Amino acid sequence: MRGVRPGRIRNFRSLLLATAAAGALFAGNAAAQSIGELPVRVPGSAAPGLPLDLHGPASAAPVPNAITDEGLHNQGFYLEADTLIRDDKANRWTAEGGVEARYQGRTLRAKSVVYDVASGVVTADGDVQVINADGTGEYAQHMLLDDKMRAGFAEGFSARLPLNGKLAANIAIRRSETVEELDRAIFTPCDICAPDGAPIKPTWSIQASQIIADQQRHLVYYRNAVILIKGVPVFYAPVFFHPDPNAPRASGLLVPRVSFYTNELGSSYEQPILWVISPSQELIISPQINTKVNPFLNLDWRKRFYSGLIDVRAGYTYEQDFDSNGRKFGADTSRSYILANGDFNLTPNWSWGFTADRTSDPLLFQKYDVPSAYADHGLFLSDSQRLLSQLYVTRQDSNSYLSVAALDVQGLRTTDLNRTFPLVAPLVEGRWDAPFNVLGGRLQLVGNAVLLNFDESPVMPTLSGAYDRASGELNWLSTYTTPNGIRIQPFADFRADVFDVSRLTTPARTDTVTQGLATGGVTVSWPFIRQAGATTIVLEPIAQLAVSPDYNANPNIPNEDDVVFQYDESDLFSPEKYDGFDLYEGGQRLNLGGEATFEWDGGLSANVVLGRTFRARATNVFPQKTGLNATASDWVVAVDATPMDGVSAFGRALINDAFSVERLELGVNYATTRVDGYIRYLGDETQLNGPVRNLETGNEILVTKHWGFDLDAIRDIEINRWTLFDLGLLYKDDCIKVAVVYRHQSTVVGRLGESDSVFLRLTLATLGDQGYDEGFNNGMAR
Repeated sequence: MRGVRPGRIRNFRSLLLATAAAGALFAGNAAAQSIGELPVRVPGSAAPGLPLDLHGPASAAPVPNAITDEGLHNQGFYLEADTLIRDDKANRWTAEGGVEARYQGRTLRAKSVVYDVASGVVTADGDVQVINADGTGEYAQHMLLDDKMRAGFAEGFSARLPLNGKLAANIAIRRSETVEELDRAIFTPCDICAPDGAPIKPTWSIQASQIIADQQRHLVYYRNAVILIKGVPVFYAPVFFHPDPNAPRASGLLVPRVSFYTNELGSSYEQPILWVISPSQELIISPQINTKVNPFLNLDWRKRFYSGLIDVRAGYTYEQDFDSNGRKFGADTSRSYILANGDFNLTPNWSWGFTADRTSDPLLFQKYDVPSAYADHGLFLSDSQRLLSQLYVTRQDSNSYLSVAALDVQGLRTTDLNRTFPLVAPLVEGRWDAPFNVLGGRLQLVGNAVLLNFDESPVMPTLSGAYDRASGELNWLSTYTTPNGIRIQPFADFRADVFDVSRLTTPARTDTVTQGLATGGVTVSWPFIRQAGATTIVLEPIAQLAVSPDYNANPNIPNEDDVVFQYDESDLFSPEKYDGFDLYEGGQRLNLGGEATFEWDGGLSANVVLGRTFRARATNVFPQKTGLNATASDWVVAVDATPMDGVSAFGRALINDAFSVERLELGVNYATTRVDGYIRYLGDETQLNGPVRNLETGNEILVTKHWGFDLDAIRDIEINRWTLFDLGLLYKDDCIKVAVVYRHQSTVVGRLGESDSVFLRLTLATLGDQGYDEGFNNGMAR
């Protein structure tokens, strides 16, 4: 009988619902999405072999959506078979020969399907296939389950899962509504068939003698779990369990971090343990066990509130100090760190937050490989290798902004002197944009006030104490465009500062010092656009005239917020090149230059900026070697280009009149089918501590389709030394990336000198980067 239509055999709806759900019963909760939390260690013995065929029915293509193609509504049912037998006496339906049933987007195929109406038992035999609407499918030679989905059984079970995952088990059993079991199971996201259809061993797979999913306890249990690479077992765990990832969060073990050997720690193993305290609160406890030094305990506590969240990371050990070879010296003492932050929204406009970052040892993060120690968080951001603690309150709407903050910095660089970092408390910043036009332009009011306490000024070692400053600024800007496209932007800026220097060690003759400056000017630009075939060219000459009274820095005002300064394309056309409030630019100057943009088909482009600053008089307000104190500044050049698909480049330079390059930065990024990487060069002659010349590169180069090598290096050209050199042998395909890497570090930081190491980097598809290297740079998998 062929083509039986809806209404004729409505009892088969229960059959299809039960059989089509088999994949969810056996595969969804038990394997593919939960194996990411497996622990790893080198196996002492292999788990039992799994003589399973992952080819066969698992390679069947999904059929079109029956609801769409057959015009079935949500409850519509379609059945097709060579023979349909209705046995009223036995109360049984039997479909045989090319059985295909469709219901609610699912398709069931089998050679034979029997539905016992009295017992509610469904039996499907012969290349059973259940194809879901999303294209995933489950397959078996024999399925037996009840129509209420309370229990079931399948032989020769396999499933095709999302993200190309494949799962197989000799036997799949649903023992109750909450417990599911897979016996002699194997999972892989890798290809299992060659292009010609021949079976191949997957690059990596996970097998277990038994997987049990307990939905009531939200746990997945493994027995004899093994990770195999090309069929060879490399990691083994006899017994393991973890939370079911499809269920609400639950406590359990997370992915461990393993380091085979480093000079400082020796071999190292860190096992994160997740404790879910409540639906809004959790604690991760990560003890790190090392062979050369005492254990180190890491903690990460997080709590979400109705208005925000808190994240507190901390670490502790009791140990002597040690050098780059793990040699200990000094006394045993407590060594610790805290990295905490919180952010809360009080109202739609008001918020507050904090960061509390401190460490007992400047090199603690490097020695114990603490990940993401310098990650940015909070309202204010710090430099690399410096920790910033802050407390702040902000208010913001469409026309105004206000923040009140307190800041404290701990410098961890070898050149840092923490007594030169001031305690900033408070720092008040405000801005108000007039919601109406003033003389056809935008009017803005800016306010800033600060109290600084420091033991030593970074520019005047004999200066210490505290000073207060309050600043106010009024600026106006308008834009006019003439009929022929010339853009004219007049501007005006008025600023005044008041300093209380009475508490400085070298106070002025009066306790209060004031300064102020008025600046007016205009920016004129005239963009020219031309189309030349497939090329669009935009040329825009720019001239900016800024007029202010001449300015000389007041020696009674300490320079705290304008110590670091660099002249480049970002401030070439800025009327005031200083971002801070302690110094002004002043004088009469003309910023002259232009910008050229080229665009081609296929997203290819190039952009060039060129210009310099001219002054009526020379000045000494800028640091030496910045190229700005003379009547004619150095030339600023900046180029960004995408000359071909997969390649981008940039360059910026500061060039004096003698065509000597004072500062040069170059970089190229490239990505092809065989090579992916970058090269950077920095040469800077303007640094007060001496010239800097560095070359940096990172590359992944494939010699064949799958084999290649990693090459990463940093060279300090001034001292003629490779400060970092990585060379690794690499294998890579769609589901695995593994590299054995040799690393040499010659950077000397305190007592951490040169070191050598060999480590493994391993990435498995669907599991992510496990971070099996000495750096633990990839963070915690969750």
